[in-house]
Amino acid sequence: MTAHTPENLKELRHLYIKIRNKEHEIKLTDRTLDVLRYMLDEPDETAVKSISEIALENDINISSITRLAQKLGFDGFPALKEIFRSSLKQRKSYYSEQVKKFLNKRYTGQNGKMSLLERVIQDEWSNVMLMADAFDKQRFANIIKLMGNAQRIFIVGLRSSYPLAHYLGFYLKMIRDRVTLIGRAGHTLAEDLSTLKPGDLLIAISVNPYTKDTVKACRFGKHQAVDIIVITDNLSSPLAMETDNFLIVSSERDYFFSPMAAAMICVETLLSELVKQLGDKAIQRLNQTEYILEKLETEL
Repeated sequence: MTAHTPENLKELRHLYIKIRNKEHEIKLTDRTLDVLRYMLDEPDETAVKSISEIALENDINISSITRLAQKLGFDGFPALKEIFRSSLKQRKSYYSEQVKKFLNKRYTGQNGKMSLLERVIQDEWSNVMLMADAFDKQRFANIIKLMGNAQRIFIVGLRSSYPLAHYLGFYLKMIRDRVTLIGRAGHTLAEDLSTLKPGDLLIAISVNPYTKDTVKACRFGKHQAVDIIVITDNLSSPLAMETDNFLIVSSERDYFFSPMAAAMICVETLLSELVKQLGDKAIQRLNQTEYILEKLETEL
C-alpha cells in the first residue's frame, strides 16, 4: 500500500507517471499498468462504469482490478472510482465555481489594497516565474531539434488553447514549410490526424480543464509513431503522460479564464530559438512570405 493515497485525479496521474518510470516503490505488471492508464485516459467512463465493465473491456479479472486499487492505497475499487466521480462533478461546475471565487475577492485601488489590474499582473508574473523555475534546457533543446527536423508539423489546440495554437502556427509557417493547424472550424480533427505518419511532428496545447479531443489526438499520434510535443500546465496533465517532450507553463488562477502569459512566452521562446537554429533557411522562407505579402499589398 502506498504511503500516500491519491486524493484526486491529479495526484493519481502523478503517481501513475512515477510507477511507469519506475520511480516509485509500487510495482505493477504491464497489464495492470495498462488498465490504470485506460482509467486515466477515460476518466468520465471510469466514473460511471462498474468494475465488471472495466474488467471486460480490458480483458482482465475483476480481482486484478481490486488488487490494483489496493496497491494504490485504496480499500478497494469503489474508493478508487470515487476519485473519478469527484473529478467529473467538479469539472461540470468548473467555470461557475471559478467565477464565484473571483467575485468573492475584493480588489480596489484604495487604502493600499491591490487594484484588479495589479492583481492580474501579479498573478500572471507569478505564473511566468513558475514556468522559468520548471524550465529544462536539455528538454527544450530536444524539442527545438524535433521542430527543425520534422518533415511536417501539425498543431492542435482547442477551446481556450486555440489562440496559442493559431499564433504558433501563423509564425511557424513564416520560417518553415509544411506546417498545418488542425481541428479548425468544420470539425476535421479526425480527417487531419488520419494523414499523420512517421517523420511528422504533432504539437498539442492544452491546460486544465483539458480538452478531451486534444488528449485523444496525442494518443493517436503516439499510435502512429510520430513525435509529440506538448505544452501544458502540469507534469500530471494527461498530455504530459503521452510524451517526454513536454513544456510546463503554469496557469494558476482565481479567474474563470486561463491565464496565458506564461504559455505565450513559451511559444515566443520556441519561435525565437527555432529561427536561430534554422538560420538561412528561415530567412529564405521569410523572404518568400514577404514577397507574396508585397504582391498582395498586405502589411505584416
